[in-house]
Amino acid sequence: MYKLIAIILLLFISTASMGATEDEQAQWMEAAKKINLSEPHSLCKKSVNVVINQDVKLFRKIFAEIPATDEQVKMHLADLHDKYYNKSYLGIDNYRIDEGREFAFKDAKNANNNLVRQSAQMRGHDLEVWVGYRFDTVSPKTNKPRQASGYCKLAYLENQWKVVTLL
Repeated sequence: MYKLIAIILLLFISTASMGATEDEQAQWMEAAKKINLSEPHSLCKKSVNVVINQDVKLFRKIFAEIPATDEQVKMHLADLHDKYYNKSYLGIDNYRIDEGREFAFKDAKNANNNLVRQSAQMRGHDLEVWVGYRFDTVSPKTNKPRQASGYCKLAYLENQWKVVTLL
C-alpha cells in the first residue's frame, strides 16, 4: 500500500525547470515550437477542471493510466482541491495557458532533467511537453490577490497525449 501511495505521489509532482541552465531552457522552448501544441493546451485546460470539480471520470479520460482505484484518485483530487482552495491558494480564477512558455523533451528517457527522465523511464514515452499556465488567486496568508503559475505536464503515449501532472 505504501508503495502505491509513493507511486501516486510521484505521478503528481509538479516542479518547474529548477536547476536548468538558460541554454537548456532555450533548447526546450525551441523544441516545443516544432510541435502542434493544440491538444496539450486543450488537455491542460481540462486538467484544471479535474481539480476544480474533483472529476474522477475526466481524470481517467485525460490522465496517463496509473495503478490507483477510483477511491484513491478521488482522495487525491480532494487533497489537490483543498490545496488550491484552502491551503496554498484561495481559488483558481482566470486560468490561462502561457503561450510561449512550453518546454518539449524529445528524447525524454535520456533527458538531462531528472523529473522528465524518471517519468519517461517509468511510463515508456519518448516525448514529454510542459505547458506553462497562470491563474489569479488570493493568498491565504495575506488575504491579498496574487498570481500563481506552474506547469501542466504531458506525455505522448500510444499515439496520444496524456496528462502526467495536472497542475
